[in-house]
Formats: sequence, C-alpha cells, structure tokens
Amino acid sequence: MPTKTSEVRLFELDNGTMSRAHLAKEVWDYERYAGHRVWEGARGTIGGTYPFWQRHRYTRSKTFPRLHVILAGKAEHLLDNRLQALTAAVQGITIAVWANTLPRLQRGELWYEIGVDDPHRRRARYPEAVGR
Repeated sequence: MPTKTSEVRLFELDNGTMSRAHLAKEVWDYERYAGHRVWEGARGTIGGTYPFWQRHRYTRSKTFPRLHVILAGKAEHLLDNRLQALTAAVQGITIAVWANTLPRLQRGELWYEIGVDDPHRRRARYPEAVGR
C-alpha cells in the first residue's frame, strides 16, 4: 500500500517457465490494464471517464505504477537472452517497465528501463467508448 511518502510498484517474477512470447504478453497486459477507463455518471447526465486503476487500486498515484520484471530460474546467459528478447518485444509500450535478472540484482546492479510511462499515447491507444 502506498503511504504519504511512497508509491506502489508492481513486480512480475519470471522463473523461466513460460515462453518469451507469453512473458511479453503478460507485460503488455499491464498496459491494457493501465488503459482501461470506466464511465462515471448516471445515464442521461454529463459524466466522464477515469482510469480504472487510479480509482480502485492506487488512489494516491498520479501515474500508473512502475512495473519491475525480474528474470530468474535459468543460467545467467539465458536470462540475458530473455532480457534482450523482452526489451525488443515491449518496444513502444506506454507504461514504465524496468527489468533485470535476479543474479544482477543480487550483485547490486541497477534496473534497465525498457518502457516509459506515456499516458497521452496510452489514452490514444485505448480511446473512450463512444456513445455512453
């Protein structure tokens, strides 16, 4: 839970058991979740939409929480290959995604930023429903 001085962060741990394509789909699912909007207002009134995640999950957050992807469960050179494949597969994603391998994190190495939060592009990608 966020506090007055901290924000929520999301973590996805990959133990190397799913395919690279499935892992990329999991990460893209976070973007689809971030793009989901909900209508607020009674029928026949002037209402509006709001991001579903902001109202129901992370009410203090102004931006969608950063997603951290940790790759583990395989030899380090295979994890490096997965990291490169994931980076290529999420090119153009509109949420903040940071990734690294578990061995690197245990050595104190920094996260790799492979996605940048862009709520304006995300809103264009997931437009509001017409006619509500």
